[in-house]
Amino acid sequence: MLFLKKLAVVLFVSLFANLAFAGSESGLYLGASVGQGSVDTGDPVFDVDEDSSGYKVFAGYNFGVLPAIDLAVELDYRDFGSFENSALNIESDMTSYEVYGLAGFDLGPLGLFGKVGYSNTDIESVVNGINVDDSDSNSTYGVGAKFQLGSLAIRAEYEVFELDGVDDLTMSSVGFVYTF
Repeated sequence: MLFLKKLAVVLFVSLFANLAFAGSESGLYLGASVGQGSVDTGDPVFDVDEDSSGYKVFAGYNFGVLPAIDLAVELDYRDFGSFENSALNIESDMTSYEVYGLAGFDLGPLGLFGKVGYSNTDIESVVNGINVDDSDSNSTYGVGAKFQLGSLAIRAEYEVFELDGVDDLTMSSVGFVYTF
């Protein structure tokens, strides 16, 4: 009976040692992603409902408070791409700066996370040859997964942006993250 108790303790400690080894990479990280931006204005007059190729670059700091737990802050710059409605002669380019709080957990090399933040989005449009610029600051959130390979990780995300006058603004992306 004593042998089984000792074996259970050794297995339990081994489990957490493995999680600590395969856990979150703490410290400064940099990354870049490419993906698809999607916008639907929902406006019956100036309707734009389209997808476009986009990208983002980001930097963050993972505090590494507990093994296998990610708690981070992150700054992003994003280019959603160009969206248009040729019937109404509308073309828009959208870029955004964001700040996020990120929380997640690691299951070996695979990690899952959620993020909540604030974005400042710039919209540069040409409507019938007239330049129209607008800016909006609002909330944003997302979910993602990563596969950690030492200091390098492959990361996939889906992010949603709340923007005045726009029904849906989202981005799905895949990229790389390097932790220093």
